[in-house]
Amino acid sequence: MKYKTTMISVFVALAALNAGGERAYALDVETDYRVFNFEGESVVLPLKEQSLHPKVAIDFGDGAQYSFIVDTGAPVNVIDSSIAERMGYEVIGETGIGAPGGPQIPANIVRVPKARVGKATISQAEFVTMDIKAFSGGMTHGVLGMGLFEDFLLTFDYGQAQIRVSRDSLSAGNEGVLPYNASNRQIEIMLEVAGTPVATHIDTGSMGEFTLPGELRDTLPLRDAPQTGMKARLVGGERDIQFAQLDGIVSFAGFSYENPNIGFMTPSPGRGNIGSGILGDMLVSIDQQNSLISFVRPDPGSAKQKREKRRRLGVRFRGMSADGPLTVANVMPGSLAASAGFQAGDRLVSLNGKPSAEFDMAELGKLFGSSMPLNIGVERNGAVQMIEIP
Repeated sequence: MKYKTTMISVFVALAALNAGGERAYALDVETDYRVFNFEGESVVLPLKEQSLHPKVAIDFGDGAQYSFIVDTGAPVNVIDSSIAERMGYEVIGETGIGAPGGPQIPANIVRVPKARVGKATISQAEFVTMDIKAFSGGMTHGVLGMGLFEDFLLTFDYGQAQIRVSRDSLSAGNEGVLPYNASNRQIEIMLEVAGTPVATHIDTGSMGEFTLPGELRDTLPLRDAPQTGMKARLVGGERDIQFAQLDGIVSFAGFSYENPNIGFMTPSPGRGNIGSGILGDMLVSIDQQNSLISFVRPDPGSAKQKREKRRRLGVRFRGMSADGPLTVANVMPGSLAASAGFQAGDRLVSLNGKPSAEFDMAELGKLFGSSMPLNIGVERNGAVQMIEIP
């Protein structure tokens, strides 16, 4: 039996995790993901923070609260290796992790006896271990995969800052409900891009918007030449990302996006990807038992919309490293960042009067997405320039 592909996003770059290969179990048993329990007909999982990642807080019983992404692109659970070691979790098997088509890195499978998320409990669950905290720049401690919720209806409500898990189901034929392809334990629908159908995964673990296979770059109508320089940091290696503005419409499930910015990944993952940059503006409900999904756009003027609408700068950075600050990989045409004067190659050196080194990636993500005015210092051609975001 094999683990399939898991997609994880790290700040501004996509990251893929593929848990593949035969598992060596201490006990000869099949994987049982049905270990998520709650009282009553439904439970609400509060989202931890303002982020395009839907993150929840998990308590493993050591007095700490750990940040986990609920990832529709992940069929399995993932936990940071340091947590698993500190808690003394039993290793019950081995697997390999890595980007699809790339090298596989050995990883352990551990059993977590008990954990709490909101008012729900997770019991005797299997998690794949990796150094995900370092890989994500300290932004996350792990992932809750879709296998954990396979018996329930899962609804992502970014506006209310919550995920609802219920014993309800969706009905085919109702408005906004459509079937999805559940092969490879992924949630796959057809996206129409300027008249071209593209098989596309629904991926709350990605902070992006629309990402397509690189081979489509030369077949679609684009308003400008693709911008290069972006790297997707994947488990086991990197892949190139180019961005361009589509000259046409992207549509799915009755929703249309005119002339959106598109990312193209090379080498190709074989499928497109819709990330939380799009899904965050909707209510997304997933019924795995019936392979149905629904998309509903809430009333933007509703008093129920508690969560502040996230600002989108339209600038993408290369990852933070020990030898230098964040560097602008590219700037989306027509974006807030383009209007403010960002340029590819700018190096982030300060933010609101503080050195950029004082901020971790999670803090930067919150500030960039908030409504707070920003005074950003960037180094360009050896000189520091100030960029204001009102």
